[in-house]
Amino acid sequence: MRDTAKKEPEPKAPAPAAAAPPAPKPKKVAAPPPKVAPPKPPAKARDIGIDVRLPTKACTDQHCPFHGKLSVRGQSLSAVVVATKMQRTVVVERTSSKYIDKYERYEKRTRRMLAHAPECLGLQPGHVVTLMECRPLSKTVSFVVIETRGAGP
Repeated sequence: MRDTAKKEPEPKAPAPAAAAPPAPKPKKVAAPPPKVAPPKPPAKARDIGIDVRLPTKACTDQHCPFHGKLSVRGQSLSAVVVATKMQRTVVVERTSSKYIDKYERYEKRTRRMLAHAPECLGLQPGHVVTLMECRPLSKTVSFVVIETRGAGP
């Protein structure tokens, strides 16, 4: 049972007589400037158990005793920074004098060692620093700088 009758086409909507002028485009408004997050306050320096001045700058160094997770122990030494050419490591020099009985005189001895330098201390050659023993950070680095007393004599 097929419907063989032809369907009549539906009447079309009448076209507008006169085309209306195109609507004006909205003006482009400048996007507001992106919001800048306020600067983060410096990370709070943790107490390392030693009576030293806390650094004023913050750092993201994981081997910093103040802002990272490195613990200090053992010896505390004083030395002078000689070189800062390595990344986060400084060469420090300690001087001592040893009495020689035979000549009844003192001889001057120096010893150089490597120490980790946290970014927050801003070390430069000539600074007198305090070192503290820590776990081995590399083959030759087992000390970390915990305080700087500025330029030496």
